[in-house]
This record gives sequence, structure tokens and C-alpha cells, in this order.
Amino acid sequence: MRMKAPIVYIKPNESKIFESVVFLISEADRTNKFASQYDIVKSVFLADRRHLNEYGRPITFDRYSAMKHGPVPSNVYDLLKGDPDLRGFPWTKIRQSPTINQFKDATRPYDESILSESDIEALSESFVTVKSLGFSQIRKLTHEDPAYVDAWEDDDDVKSFDMSYAMLFDVPSIEKAMDVKFFSENI
Repeated sequence: MRMKAPIVYIKPNESKIFESVVFLISEADRTNKFASQYDIVKSVFLADRRHLNEYGRPITFDRYSAMKHGPVPSNVYDLLKGDPDLRGFPWTKIRQSPTINQFKDATRPYDESILSESDIEALSESFVTVKSLGFSQIRKLTHEDPAYVDAWEDDDDVKSFDMSYAMLFDVPSIEKAMDVKFFSENI
């Protein structure tokens, strides 16, 4: 068994997670596109990673899992699997196939008091990247991410592996990951 980077459990910021999803669906609406579940989870991952390296904190503080098609923010993923009609979410979910959901029609704008300007910039740029590169290129890009490489194992029985926040930094750092953990628990 190989050595992996230690897992540092970060307290997710539920309001930022929710508003990030609302923002990304609103961006899709604004640009006359759909946002698939894949588009949203990859946009959040890229935005969180970028924001973490530029500003010392992720946007959502979500917990990341390495799954077959790349890194997945666990709480965003769970949120998108829910039924928006039953849960009162301000968007519409359209099932395109048994495995693909698309989202549109945000019924309200994101809450500007929850997402900062730098959050919005990172989310917006990440969404543009994901939509312009498409599934196969984003899959390749995220599969090459050091945090994903560190976490993933080719094990047919296990579908997801925890990713280390320490590995999300451009220069991996357990100390910085511990700082993020402290910040997530004390904001």
C-alpha cells in the first residue's frame, strides 16, 4: 500500500456551496447554456483550487473526493443529486440520461453578501474554462491534478477516495491545510 498525503477534514461552508451553485446556474442562463452536473462540480473544483492558491482559502471549503471522472466536491455533488422541486431549490433540473443532469432557470440571483468578488471571479473563469474545454479535456486536466493523483486508486470495489487539502496547494503543504481547517471552523 502506497503512502498518501494526510487527510485534513475541513468544515464545509454550506451557504457558499449553495450560492456557488446558484451563481453557476445563473451564469449558464446568462450565456444561454445549460450547466450539467459535471460542469458545476468541475467548475467548483477549479475555482476552489485557484482561490486557495491565490488567496489562501477555498471558496466553498467543500470536502473533495477522487472519483472515476475526477475530483468531486462532495457537498456540491450531493446538493445536485437532490430534487429541486421537493427541496425548494431555486433552479430547474432536467434529466438528460440516467447519469447526466442539466440545470437551468435560476429563479433568483446569487446572494452577493455571501460570495466575494474574488469568489465570483474564480467561479466565472472556471465555468468558462469547463464549458470551453469540454468533458474529455477537463477530465484529462483534473485527472492530472496532484491531489487527484495522490488520492485515486484503481480499485473496482471502491468508487471514491478522500483527497488531501494539503495536495491542493501548488506547493503541497500540510501546514497550510491545517490553517484552512482552523479558518473553516472559526469563520
